[in-house]
Amino acid sequence: MHDPWLRGSANRWVPSPQPAGVYQLSVRDLLHDNYKAWNIVKVRNLFSRDVAEKILETPLVSSVREDKVVWDEERNGCYSVKSGYKVAMRYLIGSDKYHVMGNWNGIWKAQAPHKARHLLWRLCRGCLPTRSRLLERRVECTLNCPVCDEEIEDELHIFFRCAVAQDSWSAAGLSSVLHNATYQQTNAMDRIFAICSNESSDTVGRVAMLLWCIWQNRNDKLWNDNVQMPRQIGRHAFDAWNDWYSVHKLHSNNVSGTTEEDLVRWEKPALDWIKCNVDVAFVTGSGRTSMGLCFRDNSGHFMVGMTQWQQTVISSVEGEA
Repeated sequence: MHDPWLRGSANRWVPSPQPAGVYQLSVRDLLHDNYKAWNIVKVRNLFSRDVAEKILETPLVSSVREDKVVWDEERNGCYSVKSGYKVAMRYLIGSDKYHVMGNWNGIWKAQAPHKARHLLWRLCRGCLPTRSRLLERRVECTLNCPVCDEEIEDELHIFFRCAVAQDSWSAAGLSSVLHNATYQQTNAMDRIFAICSNESSDTVGRVAMLLWCIWQNRNDKLWNDNVQMPRQIGRHAFDAWNDWYSVHKLHSNNVSGTTEEDLVRWEKPALDWIKCNVDVAFVTGSGRTSMGLCFRDNSGHFMVGMTQWQQTVISSVEGEA
C-alpha cells in the first residue's frame, strides 16, 4: 500500500493514516484466495468509503496474468523525456511561486510563427536579456538602449518607447494599436496581455511578428553593428507575417480538404508476424464494457478473433491494453 496504485487521474496514493498492518499489504492480499475478484468485505473494512470504492471500481481482467508498472502520462505506458518534462512543467506552473497571472492563452493562440509567439512568452516571463534585466542579474553592462542610445533599455523602451520602435509600428500599419489608450500600461507584460485580450488573433500575430523583428534588429545592432531603418523593420514584419499567414492558410485548407484516400489504412504486418487489432465499446447505463480482437497474418488473412465483456466500466486505454 506504499505505491501510487489507485485508479483515476486524481490522487493515486492510499491516504494516511492506515489501519495497523495495511501498509505492509500488497494488492493481491485484497483479492479472494481461489479466484480473481476483490474481497469486498475485506476492502471495505480496511479502507475509508471513498478509497474502498476506488479500489472496487478497478477492473480485474481475467486474461491478465501479471501486472506491470506503467507511466500514466503516455498511452503506451512507457516513460518519455517529453512527457516527463510536461509533468515537471505542470508542477511548476501550478505552483504559486512560479505562476504569473495573465492571458497566456491569448499569446499561444496568436496567428504568428512560433518564434514570434515564443518571444511574447519570454517578454512576459521577464526572460529577455535587456540591459536593465542583465543588471538585475548582476551582469555589469551599460544601460543605454543599443539602438537609440538615449534611454535605459528595458522591455517597455525597446518595444514601445524607443523612437525606432515607434516608427517601426507605424511602418507595419500598427500605430493605432501602439497609441490605443487601452494599451498604455506601465510595463510591457501588461500591455501584451491587454492586446491579447482585446485584439483579434490575427492582430496579435502581427504585433508578435513586429516585436520579433524589432528584437532581431536590436541584436543585429548590438553584435554586428548593423541597423535597419524603422520603415525597413516595419515592412519586413508586415511582409513576413503576410507570407506566413498565406502559407498557413493554404496548409489549413489542404488539411480540411482531406479525402478518403488520405486516411490512414490498415497495413499488413511484416513477414512471420501477426497483427492484432483491438476495439472497445461501452454500453451506456449497463455498467458493461465489451471488447473484440481480430488476428491477421502477414498476408492479411483472418486467423482468429474473439469477443468478451466485463461487468465494469473501463476506459478505452485500459480496454485496448
